Amino acid sequence: MTVRKRIAALVIVATALACGEQAPPPPEGAAGDAAAIPAAALLAALSDEQAEGRALYQSVCWTCHGAGGRGDGPVAGTETVGVPQDFVAGDYAALSLAELEHRFQASLTGDGVDPEHPHMRTVVELLKPDRFRTALSYIPVLAYPSGIPGSALTGMDLYQTRCAACHGELGDGQGHAADALKVVEPANFRADTLVAAGDWNGVFDRISEGGRTVHGSSMPPWGAALSETQIWDLVAYVATFDPGALPAVPGRGP
Repeated sequence: MTVRKRIAALVIVATALACGEQAPPPPEGAAGDAAAIPAAALLAALSDEQAEGRALYQSVCWTCHGAGGRGDGPVAGTETVGVPQDFVAGDYAALSLAELEHRFQASLTGDGVDPEHPHMRTVVELLKPDRFRTALSYIPVLAYPSGIPGSALTGMDLYQTRCAACHGELGDGQGHAADALKVVEPANFRADTLVAAGDWNGVFDRISEGGRTVHGSSMPPWGAALSETQIWDLVAYVATFDPGALPAVPGRGP
């Protein structure tokens, strides 16, 4: 089998996996009923093109780039795929669609494709350039917000399974378990001094350390159960609860 045919076969198999019964796996530790929770404001803020791009990404791109865009999909690292881009670690959160098109121009035209990622030419042939551009529009959302080393979109799912019971789906401290916490009420992230000040290291430390330094607090030290990456994802999502703390979701305009 030629290299080109091997690449095409891998992409087709990956696409079939994504379009069949399987879907991007939930974040580590996520409960199976997380999808039943109403869509958060972060998803509601997507443009129509970004929403379509999300569907395309979840059908094709996640198999290489991972559900959270960190380059850790199930076929990443294989001979024909190599090491995919980590969208969260780069500057993608701040890029417009025009800048994304410029960055991926080699893939769009098929000229000068990175020899480490030759399969991208086949991906574009499968999607066609217009739909590939639509998928690109979703990348800044995966990496949002810039300035925080985490993904709010990934943190959204983690928050719903780990934090919403106490802090509420809207981050207002009014979760269904909040009434049982009489001594120290859950934090209201919509009126939080650390979030309002953009002290993301402070928010990280609070989540990581929990309430062990606050007498009567029931908040567990999440640093003992979650990775540093997961906590930064939570920080990124918590930041979205304060409408003045972050710029708008990027990638909408030229």
